[in-house]
Amino acid sequence: MKIFGKNLKVQQKKKQTSDKELFVDLINLFDECNSRTDTLETEFLLGISTYDESFYILIENLLVVAYGAWKADIILWWVYDRYDGEGKLLPVELNFHDENKQEEILIETAEQLWDILKKIEE
Repeated sequence: MKIFGKNLKVQQKKKQTSDKELFVDLINLFDECNSRTDTLETEFLLGISTYDESFYILIENLLVVAYGAWKADIILWWVYDRYDGEGKLLPVELNFHDENKQEEILIETAEQLWDILKKIEE
């Protein structure tokens, strides 16, 4: 037992994960899980929605707690509804009440989603 840990190399943690990196990773994983569920149901006819439903409700509620209801709505739209039936990316319509204007924005990536949410926050 004297040689236990002899070849063990401990590395320092390189850096803390930023909020943006964590958000992008989480949303990409959430999107991947949703896509996998859709694929299993549409291509393989495996109806696992009832099994997965509790997990999705848990994730959705945690998004509301972490980011607030209106941001969670945009995040959930991005994960569930950003594509139409033919796979075309749809824009999200944002209302800027203080400037009395509306803007349609295409959000292709989770990183762009983060940037848009931060822009709206300001």
